Amino acid sequence: MLIIKALSRDHRALEQLLAELSTTPKTDKQLRVQTFAKLQALLQAHSRAEEEVVYRRLRMKYPEEVQVLEAYEEHHLADVLLQELASGNFGSERWTPQIKLLEQLLRQHIKQEELQLYPLLEAGFEKAALAAMDKEFKALKHERLEALLGPLRGAMPAFAGRAAVGLQAGTGRLLRRGQLHAMHAAWRLNGRAEREAH
Repeated sequence: MLIIKALSRDHRALEQLLAELSTTPKTDKQLRVQTFAKLQALLQAHSRAEEEVVYRRLRMKYPEEVQVLEAYEEHHLADVLLQELASGNFGSERWTPQIKLLEQLLRQHIKQEELQLYPLLEAGFEKAALAAMDKEFKALKHERLEALLGPLRGAMPAFAGRAAVGLQAGTGRLLRRGQLHAMHAAWRLNGRAEREAH
């Protein structure tokens, strides 16, 4: 399954970047900034593409599955932590515990996604649909990476990070809130209709 391989490849890359960040000495601010810039770019691009391509289709196919809504919310929490980290002092005492918290959140999110959502993808979609998802995911992720990094290539890394995370987190949060509100309303209406039918 190409889409699952693409998602897993990103997951391993994110885990590697998080491990690097958590072991980077606080005195090496430049290395922290560079590694964090890579992490935030990949995480933001991956999350937005995953939400649009994978989660959206899973919600349409399995509207009763709570795991997808939880995954959206975990992405939101990661966005908040990224924003905090980007606006903080890369050498401060608070930065290391925040990175550890982000690492714990993402490792748990990745584990749940791979154990709970991958099987839904495999069971619910034909190979052709999964191949189309893979192509769309890769294209959208690339587009998001370019949108994130393209205009900021000449900026200082710390400023680029703050601007990119703020823009992507805000945009993603607004989109997800609207989508989640609509999904929750539809779910409540379906439940009410089922109760009234009985």
